[in-house]
Amino acid sequence: MRVTNIQHFCLDDGPGIRTTVFMAGCNLRCLWCHNPEAIMKDLFDHTTREIFADELFEEICEDKLFYEQLNGGVTFSGGEPILQSGELTDVLNKCKENDIHVAVETAANYSFDLLKSILEYIDLLIVDCKAISNEVYQKCTGRSNEAFIENFKILCNEKRHIWVRIPIVWNVNISIQEIHRIGEFLQPFQLDKVELIPYHKMGIPKYKKYKIEYLLQDVTPPTIEQLETCRDILSQYGIIVSCE
Repeated sequence: MRVTNIQHFCLDDGPGIRTTVFMAGCNLRCLWCHNPEAIMKDLFDHTTREIFADELFEEICEDKLFYEQLNGGVTFSGGEPILQSGELTDVLNKCKENDIHVAVETAANYSFDLLKSILEYIDLLIVDCKAISNEVYQKCTGRSNEAFIENFKILCNEKRHIWVRIPIVWNVNISIQEIHRIGEFLQPFQLDKVELIPYHKMGIPKYKKYKIEYLLQDVTPPTIEQLETCRDILSQYGIIVSCE
């Protein structure tokens, strides 16, 4: 399988202290993506490496003591890790056999069969909800959200453990109208957690490094007032949110 990075002692990618494995490849082109090295295939020779399942599992196990003491585990992020579901099967199975908690960060926008094949090994799905309006979603990612909508409903109906993350890029993917749409969509489902993820500019140096045009150069991070507006609107739908 191909990865861009493996980070240890992560605190923001699921419960407890975690090892986060950043997988290469993505079928979306989010305007605010801060990991372009994970999605641009012409960069892969310089930004990614091949790793075998046994080698990856050994590195994950280096922190097993911390997982056990602090309720942590491993998180597969990206890019879109589910695009490498076939390659992931072996290492996920090893994690399951060794009682290592597995989380997967995903946009959930692909054929459900890709995810179905490895669902039995996943303890937590951390799902991006980028927009509910298909027009907004497509403008921001280059792809329809029909598969996301369908897959999200399937996962919720199967009572999976799900954290939802809503990226907040004001007047790009999020507006008053759109946050209402998200609230209406999420309201019927039992979710473990809902987080607001404010837009930031920390990925811009990577675009400069790899000579890639960054289309949100003039977009600013959301204000506290805008985040509070999102929180207040979602609360109208019975959704309690945290903010990263």
